[in-house]
Order: sequence, then C-alpha cells, then structure tokens
Amino acid sequence: MKQNRALRLLCAVVCALALLLPAAPTAQAAGDVYFTAINDSLLELLNRPMPLWSGGMLYVPYDVFDGNNTSGVDLGITSSYNRESGILALYGTLKQALAFDFNRGICYDAIADAQLSGKPILRNGVPYVPVSTVCSYFGLTYSTISISQGYVVRIKNDGVVLSDEVFVEAASGLIERRYREYTQATQPSTPVTPEVVPPDESTGPTIPEVDEEPTEENITTVYLGIRCDETGSLETILDTLDAQRKKAAFFFPPEELERQDDLLYRILAQGHTVGLLAEGATLAQTQQLLRDGNRILRELTYTTTQVALVPRAQRAQLEELGWICWRETVNGIPDEMDSGAGYTEAIVRGLGKNRYSAYLTLDAGGNTARMLTTLLTALRSEGYAVNVPLEVRL
Repeated sequence: MKQNRALRLLCAVVCALALLLPAAPTAQAAGDVYFTAINDSLLELLNRPMPLWSGGMLYVPYDVFDGNNTSGVDLGITSSYNRESGILALYGTLKQALAFDFNRGICYDAIADAQLSGKPILRNGVPYVPVSTVCSYFGLTYSTISISQGYVVRIKNDGVVLSDEVFVEAASGLIERRYREYTQATQPSTPVTPEVVPPDESTGPTIPEVDEEPTEENITTVYLGIRCDETGSLETILDTLDAQRKKAAFFFPPEELERQDDLLYRILAQGHTVGLLAEGATLAQTQQLLRDGNRILRELTYTTTQVALVPRAQRAQLEELGWICWRETVNGIPDEMDSGAGYTEAIVRGLGKNRYSAYLTLDAGGNTARMLTTLLTALRSEGYAVNVPLEVRL
C-alpha cells in the first residue's frame, strides 16, 4: 500500500515538473548544430548538410574537401561521385586516389589497391565520408571545436593561418549571424494573413519585371574540348590551363587511356573532365569503343564517364542511351602556319556572341600548346567566359 502511494506521489511530481518545463523547440538544439570550416573560411550553414556522428566516427559530406564545391579554399583535392557504380573518389595532386565503395561499404587506396579503415555512408541521399580517414590519407588535420552555438568541425592543411582559438574569436560574429539564420529557418513559421491593399487606379496596372532576352552583348560561355588522339604536348597544355586557371574536357580514345595513366590522375586532380573519343564507322563500333574506354577508365581511376566525342551522325542515338555528346561549335585545332592574331580572330569570329554557350575543339599537339596562351588571352579580352564543360561529377 505504501509502495502504491509512493509511486502515485512520484508520478505527480514528474507531471508537475513536466508542466513547468518549456516545450522543446522544433529547431535543432544548439549542441547538435555543426558548422564546417576549411582553413580560415567558415562554410555556409543553411542549405548545406552538417557533419554527423555514426558508429563513433565523425563524418562530413564528401564535397567539403573539394574547393570547387565549397568555399574555393584549395586543399589540393577534387572529387568524383558516380551513383550508378556506387563509387566515390577523391583525387590529390600527388597521384593520390582515395576511393569509397558504397555497395561493399569499404574504403581503399586506389593507387596501392589497399583497403583502409572507415566506410562511406548515405544520409538523406548525401554521401558522407569519415573525416579522420580522408585527413590521414591526404596529410590534413582537423579539429572539433566546442562553441556556444554547437561545434565547428575545422579541416586544415599547411595553408592555415589562424589557431582554432583565434579563428573562433575572429569568426564569432559570422557564426552568430549564420546560427540565427539557421534557427529562424528551421522553426515553424506562423501563417501571416497578407494585408489587402486596394489598387491605385491612378498609376495603372503593375507590370511584372521579366528577364532580358539574350542579345549580342551577352557574355558567351566557351567550353574547351581537347582531343587526345595525339598527346605529345598534353603536359604542356595542362601547365598552361593550370596557370590560367581554366578547365577543359579531355577526350581520350580507349588505347590512349592506358598510355596516359599518370596524366589522367593529374587531369582529375586539377578539376578537368575526362571524356571518351570514340569515332567508329558504325554505331555498334562506337558503342564498343565507349564500353572499352569506360572499362579501362574504371580500372585506372575507379570512375566512369558519360561524356563522349563521337561522329555527328551518331549523336542523337547515343544521347538517347544516356551519353552526353560533345556538340562542336568551332574546330579550333591550329596548324603550323597559324599566327597569333589571324588564328584568334578566326576563332572569335566563329564563336560569335549571339548564343549562351559555344564549344571549341582543340587537340593535345604542339600547335595547340604553342597557341593556347594567346587564345585564352584573346577570349578573355573579348569578354568570353571559359568554364568547366559538361559537368559529370554527379
């Protein structure tokens, strides 16, 4: 009897305390909010997946290591994720390739063909990788810093300037503002009845603004495609593109992929696109070349591609099968007689400025290497934007 009375008393006390305690907010609690920083740059908090813990390991979205996808801070790493094959790869500039296989749940050094500790995970469709494994492989460091708003996961290379303590102090204002924006965005909104304002007939009807139609003054984006059936100056061309901070798509025939395996890693690590050059006399022959190319590419780099330079007459059928075919606007492959001014003038005239984008084909031979700096300078002075072509990092 005494036990029953004691139990009823305990229940009453718990219920009373529950009534006194405030209701839990729907927004994520402060202790669960994880910011991400790369060196001395704080990444966005809204619209970006946060780091998380799984199986006692700290995980981050794979793309935080790739400066093309985040703050632009160069950690010397680029990424490639193919949903179909379930392979995610991170490439370093020192012939490094760290691969994650989602189907088998393993991580391995793709160069040494050696399995490493850690495995990838998917959360809400986002691929995550263990931060300790990636940092250890690429010679990076990381720290988890406790702050009043939650935590900061900070990934660093030797380019970092500020200590963790100084960084948090310097970024405190930005951290607070982004935290406030995050909590406001994640709390349930209260419906607001809009105020009905009668129209002012004296001013006439309101005409909504619309985007301007493209004109000849609009900037044209130029995509560069490099045929690699001749590769004598490929390394020089890569040096020039790297110095000019420009990207290109490199199209290799299957047999050339094996001969250029070292430069393939450099191409991927510098953020370029690798495509296949397949020019069979028939559709069936071209398809076989594409299959051979992807088989070799998978063996060498643990990735595949959907981008291809194929005969014009076969494009439509291959595009129906899922290939992204190079649609050349101008063939700009120079010959020995081309001079700087005449060559660039002909290219600019062929590109025009009455379209949103244009596709310029070059090769990896000595004449392209000789003319490339002049060509890129001319395109910049004429107002063209040279961007990464045919993004296939899914």
